[in-house]
Amino acid sequence: MGYSNEWLFLDYQNIPVRQDGPYVLTENDTRYALYINGDGKAPSEVLRQDVTNEVEVIVDNAVGTQFTVPLRKAYQRSELSIPSPKKLFAISDLEGEFDTMVHLLQVNGVIDHALNWSYGTGHLVLIGDMVDRGRNVVPLLWLIYKLEGEAKLAGGHVHFVLGNHERYLLDGRTKSVASKYYGTFRTTDLSQRELWSEKSELGHWLRSKPVMLKIGSTLFVHAGISPKVLSMDPSLQSIDKEAENNFVTDDVVRRNIDGSVIHDANGILFYRGLALDRSADDLGEKASTAHVNQVLEKFKVDRIAIGHTLATNISHDYDEKVIRVDVHHSGEVSEGLVIKDNTLWRADDKGKMFPLKQVENSTE
Repeated sequence: MGYSNEWLFLDYQNIPVRQDGPYVLTENDTRYALYINGDGKAPSEVLRQDVTNEVEVIVDNAVGTQFTVPLRKAYQRSELSIPSPKKLFAISDLEGEFDTMVHLLQVNGVIDHALNWSYGTGHLVLIGDMVDRGRNVVPLLWLIYKLEGEAKLAGGHVHFVLGNHERYLLDGRTKSVASKYYGTFRTTDLSQRELWSEKSELGHWLRSKPVMLKIGSTLFVHAGISPKVLSMDPSLQSIDKEAENNFVTDDVVRRNIDGSVIHDANGILFYRGLALDRSADDLGEKASTAHVNQVLEKFKVDRIAIGHTLATNISHDYDEKVIRVDVHHSGEVSEGLVIKDNTLWRADDKGKMFPLKQVENSTE
């Protein structure tokens, strides 16, 4: 179905917004930023500023964190098969939790206390669902955008693999957004779909991202690869071509959902079979070891790293062939996956590293 401005009629329409933005949009070759400001009590106001080479970001947190982001003119699609770096740090499903992500990256040496890249030639991998639910989706994405440019200058890399919630964001699907964003829609008189269109800086940038990457001997994908998808004989290139042509179209109604290697209920944004308990019959059937081996053989990798489905800790299943990276960052555990010299570790929010254990819900 398509998405309309139904948000205008919701009870949320008068929610005051303390801080949101900037949403950088282009109209008639003019680039401008929209900031939504208020005291969190009275109705908010929108401030429009013309921008050229950079934008100032203010975070809706207790200290009002601020940072500057240089803007870029173009975004190339990612390479799909990348040699293994000396060190790699991977996280998933931060869902707009800016402070949590910043702390996790700082204590593990990926960024410094000024929010600048400090990981040298290392690689940071984001395995989808960095948006929705949290109150700071926009600054979290601007920080990733900034780090991407800084990492490249240092000889490192930031990889952003899109998940199902990035799709929802770009589609204009609002069921999982924090309530304050309804205040943004009301204040700007713009829908989520319009704020994240291809005319927006972050919307355009997100649409350049892949949905699957191979880095060294690890395949990174948000949810997993189902038997249905494997039967389609996919390749990194064919999947990326579908993402480029059909991840989000101007007319959502025209997108092919059923049968899509990406968007189908068993597509790579949604499939949970690599992360199910064997007793979870109501959620579907847990993938067989034979299927996992077929996936690894198909893409010539040793393991697949996924987000999408929560695990108690970053852990492995199928004898270290599936790595579960999604943990409850807004709870007691915030962790990242470290791959160094082809050895896997989980790094906690104190900067300590531990060997991976078997996932708790597995009987393998």
